[in-house]
Amino acid sequence: VFCCSYSHNVASKGKFIAFVSAQAESDNPEAELKPGIDLLGPVDELFFDTYDRYEPTNDPSSDNCFISTVSYK
Repeated sequence: VFCCSYSHNVASKGKFIAFVSAQAESDNPEAELKPGIDLLGPVDELFFDTYDRYEPTNDPSSDNCFISTVSYK
């Protein structure tokens, strides 16, 4: 859970922007995020978005090519 507010110049005074994220392990990511969303209390608007996650298949110890894991929309 990440939260920022007016003091960060990203929301109206008295409002907050929060992100709840996780690596989905089922076909129902909304249910997986529910415990984190419940921590937020009342919510004005709620958006869900999913991204594919890619991981390198090379062996960095043999080719010295270190590739980060990346998520793409």
